Amino acid sequence: MKKNNFKIVELKPINDKSLIKRTVFIKDFIIEEIIGIHKHEKNKKQKIKFNIVLDINQSTLPDEKDIKSIVDYEKITNKLEKLTKIKKYNFLESLAEDSFQEIFEDKRINSATVKIEKPEAIKNAESVGVEVFKTRKDYEGS
Repeated sequence: MKKNNFKIVELKPINDKSLIKRTVFIKDFIIEEIIGIHKHEKNKKQKIKFNIVLDINQSTLPDEKDIKSIVDYEKITNKLEKLTKIKKYNFLESLAEDSFQEIFEDKRINSATVKIEKPEAIKNAESVGVEVFKTRKDYEGS
C-alpha cells in the first residue's frame, strides 16, 4: 500500500502595492454653455454635466502641506469650464476628446473615464451623452 505524503502549506496575503487603487472623481459638475449642432442649440445655453473618474498613480501620496502632491479636481473643473468658453462645440464627443488633453496634462493620471451629458436636450429623456475611457497609453498614442 502506497503512503501519501501531504505537506501543509500556509497561505499568506500578497503584499503587492499594485492591488492599491486610488481614484479621484468629479461627480455631476454642471456648467451652462452653448453646445450643439442644431439651430435652436446655438441660441441658448444649456446644461452640460460632467462625471469623471481618474485612476491615479498609486505611488503618489498626499502631503497635507502641498496641494501639488494631489490631483487637483478644482484645477480640472476650471480647465473644463474654460474649454467650453473658448471653443463652441457641436458635439459632446469633441468636447470629451479635448477634455482628455486637459486631464492627461497631469502625469500622475494613468487613465480616465469622461462622461458628458446634456440633461435637457431630449424631451422625455433624463439625459443624453457620451462616455469615453482612455488610458494614458491610448491618449499618447493618438
